Amino acid sequence: MNEPINALQALCEEMRFSWLLQEADGKEDSLDRLMYVAAFAVGVLSLKKNRAERKPFNPLLGETYEMVDPALGFRFVSEKVSHHPPVMACYADSPHYRLWQDSLGKSKFWGKSMEFVQTSSVHIELLAHRDHFTYCKPSALVRGLITGNRTVDFTGEMVITNHATGDQCTVNFKEATLFSSSDDMVECHLRRGGAAGVERVLRGSWSSHLRYERSPARAETLWSAAALPPTADRYYGFSYYTMRLNELVPAVAGDLPPTDTRFRPDQRAYECGELDRAEATKTELEEAQRERKRRHDAAGTTWVPQWFEETDDPESPSGRSWAYKGGYWAARAQRAFPPLISLWPADQGGEAR
Repeated sequence: MNEPINALQALCEEMRFSWLLQEADGKEDSLDRLMYVAAFAVGVLSLKKNRAERKPFNPLLGETYEMVDPALGFRFVSEKVSHHPPVMACYADSPHYRLWQDSLGKSKFWGKSMEFVQTSSVHIELLAHRDHFTYCKPSALVRGLITGNRTVDFTGEMVITNHATGDQCTVNFKEATLFSSSDDMVECHLRRGGAAGVERVLRGSWSSHLRYERSPARAETLWSAAALPPTADRYYGFSYYTMRLNELVPAVAGDLPPTDTRFRPDQRAYECGELDRAEATKTELEEAQRERKRRHDAAGTTWVPQWFEETDDPESPSGRSWAYKGGYWAARAQRAFPPLISLWPADQGGEAR
């Protein structure tokens, strides 16, 4: 059922499309900026197209992940902040934007399918223009739970709002039925702040591309999905970018906190094809997590996340979200992380450790 990355890394995987946010920050027209933010929001959904058969590992409470990507110009940190319900929070920044989100949601089981409804918002700030965008990811419907031929569709609509200008983009998803295929089609309607009518329309597919026809003779492709490696079917459908997420090189290992996912022994064993060891270690780690919970309950204490805090969020359907409270990169620079819980035995971490 699993793929050898976990849910913290899956949030970072979305940053492979962050070049669209950098492009947006350089545009003078606010609708141009909204177009590229919409392309980012649609593009990240394509990551699910060929991966419905497997799911990421569920992080342990307190587990973290970081990525510094010089090529795309961002740094990223994430943490599992809640176990019941399971919530992952992340924060990314660059000279052009800031992004934060968490994974709070609820699931509905429909017998042969399952629906995941996101109940938290994605926040994006473009720094050159002080834009603040929010949107809630669309509902994901996974079919084929019984037959084993799993597929994923996105349903309903996704509304992206620029709170600085009032501009808004409504992304409509055409759902497949028993009698027709949607081909993952989307249509995006962009309205300028204060205007009632639609000024621009974007069309495409959430799994492959998004285009804007500026005129009948001039069409602009805002985003298109990159081809997967020729051997992707042997490697969980991963792109080259995704394959990098669990790499642990000695030059970086010494700067990471011990809670970083790349030290997680069951996931590392699974990636190396040691399935029996991965299964046994996963069971051991989960039992240790339950024991930590019992100790907290006995002492009347609760786990407090290291890098994120829960805050009021009027833009979130749940009214709450997890915001980065700072300090991670300063601690990393000084190699002075605060005392952290031991998530896994010291002799079972990643090879570079």
